[in-house]
Amino acid sequence: METSRIGIVAVFAAAMIFGFASCNPNVSGSGNEDTTYQFHSTVTYLAAGTDGTAGTEATYCTFGDWPQTIKAESVTIDETKSVSMGLYTYYLGSDNNYYAKCWENAYDDSYTYSDGTAVAERSANSEKYFKVEPIKWRVLNPSANGNKILVAESILTANVAYYDYYDVDRTIEGETVYPNNYEHSKIRAYLNGLNYAVKANDSAEQTTDSTYNGIGFLQTAFTSSAQSLIATTTVDNSAASTNPASNASTWNSGTNDFACDNTSDKIFLLSEKEATTSDYGYPIRVTTDYAKANYAYQEATAGYGGCWWLRSPDYSDSSITLYIDFSGYAEYSSNVSCKYYGVVPALSISAGN
Repeated sequence: METSRIGIVAVFAAAMIFGFASCNPNVSGSGNEDTTYQFHSTVTYLAAGTDGTAGTEATYCTFGDWPQTIKAESVTIDETKSVSMGLYTYYLGSDNNYYAKCWENAYDDSYTYSDGTAVAERSANSEKYFKVEPIKWRVLNPSANGNKILVAESILTANVAYYDYYDVDRTIEGETVYPNNYEHSKIRAYLNGLNYAVKANDSAEQTTDSTYNGIGFLQTAFTSSAQSLIATTTVDNSAASTNPASNASTWNSGTNDFACDNTSDKIFLLSEKEATTSDYGYPIRVTTDYAKANYAYQEATAGYGGCWWLRSPDYSDSSITLYIDFSGYAEYSSNVSCKYYGVVPALSISAGN
């Protein structure tokens, strides 16, 4: 598998992947595979002028699939016809689309879905279905001569902490691992389908959490053939990557004691440096219906979005990590155990496919 590098030393070679191909796993009991939803296993670039919420100047594509929009009232679900994808089971709707079933867990009781109906809080014990749809991505480097970096155009989900325990250090291979260490974070494990080390308090035994092993975002959003198109990226986790792209900040002059080793990942979060690179565009991201049902924060004022995690640790506190706020400002920080910040995945597409 080709390896690409992102960040300050990034070099990208050229290749655009065009066209549409689909893969439809076996649907239990459906007997109707030809007309059911077809999973998006290759990259389809969108035509200029039709690019959606962030305007028409950037380059966008669709690739992979994820539950996003609340089910229309007219659609009925047959739970005897289903397919498993990573973490989720999808059920077939009367419109031949797949739907994910989810317990509603609104961050705020004033939230509404795109159809105007209310998002229930968890105490309501209410389940809803969400339509599985192609994921839309912004291509951050469309003119590059090689691997293309894609970042999701929307906040796809939330209720995934960067790490569960903000005040407990771990020890891995004889080294102290802080709560804001990205390499050993819960969110990296979630994105890539990995195990991660957990210690609930200073006196607790350190254990391995295998919740996402082999069934993370990567395995849920992408078919096996789609996964083969995603490059294994050498993710830059250096201290420099945790600074703004302009390096204009005077409070953090290129050092960060909590920066971790680089990682080799198929799915990753953006760094502070990447999120503030002007060529990559304004980083406001709004929440999908599914993300709202999963505790994502969404600013009510028109023109604003939600908050979403970066991979970069704050330089001043081992329990703090950086995130993008609802106005697109990229230099805020928060406790690693916060769950209402959203997940905006990024990936690199291998050249030559």
